[in-house]
Amino acid sequence: MIGNPAFAKRAGSDTREPFHRGGVMRRMFTRFMALAFALGVCLVLPGVGQAQEETRKTTVYGMLRQTPQGGIELTSAQEPGVVYVPFDRGSIMNSLLDIKVRVRGVVREIVVRNGVTYKVLAVDDVTPMTAEYGATTIERGKAAGLPGTDLAEVHAYHDRTCYFYPRYAVVESLAGYSDGHVLKVSAHTAADSPDAVCELAQGRPLFEIPNGGDFAFAGLSGDTLFVTNGPADGLHGLMAVNLAAQKQTLDATVIPGASVASGSLAYGEKIESGRKPACPAGKTATRPMRLDLKTGKAAPAGKDSCWP
Repeated sequence: MIGNPAFAKRAGSDTREPFHRGGVMRRMFTRFMALAFALGVCLVLPGVGQAQEETRKTTVYGMLRQTPQGGIELTSAQEPGVVYVPFDRGSIMNSLLDIKVRVRGVVREIVVRNGVTYKVLAVDDVTPMTAEYGATTIERGKAAGLPGTDLAEVHAYHDRTCYFYPRYAVVESLAGYSDGHVLKVSAHTAADSPDAVCELAQGRPLFEIPNGGDFAFAGLSGDTLFVTNGPADGLHGLMAVNLAAQKQTLDATVIPGASVASGSLAYGEKIESGRKPACPAGKTATRPMRLDLKTGKAAPAGKDSCWP
């Protein structure tokens, strides 16, 4: 007989009821012990619950809009088919409608309805991303750097400039500890938000030029980045880097007038050694050169001369 024989004899002929009640009590006791154990873990390790919540935090770059019913929705170009339903205790979102914003918070609930995913977002903070709030201005199709380089989407912040391209982004800012520029270059995908990439919150960092005098961004052509060092109207340094191969392809002292056309860089390089023309005082011997951006190989492209 399964159960307690002594209890069965006192209870009568049906021995199943005591066993059934005992099973229920055992299940209730097991659940109670599991709950008590979980509570004990939370009491002993108060940071556990907080850490789990932190991992669910998300950052959304998008637009806050008011619905016909008076509510507020947040949509992002990087998440088509997703609508965030944000709520915050301070109700600061009402003053940030119809402008680009960065919203940080925790997704509390996800509901799919009629093919649309609704995410209830508990908002921690909202940051405006538009010019009228002093955050940034955006210019598209902007020429940046050497003539002939790719057009960029330029995000001009109060403390830095971001040159955004289909595969790369270059963030240029003034060095905080000395004169000069800090350049940070990263790769990104179409799924990354331009605002997040320009804030260095998304994308894959490739390299950084922390400082070095007058380093400045000089444009991008395909996978090739150009950086100058020194005044553009005189002799100055010119560097080229193949970002895909992560390889430097040029480091030369050049005269003004470098340009990109048909997949190559044309420039006049100062002749440092070897045969060169005899130039009068105040003039520099130079050689016209051409750098193939695909192969990274440079070759002479004309006769030596004196500059200026």
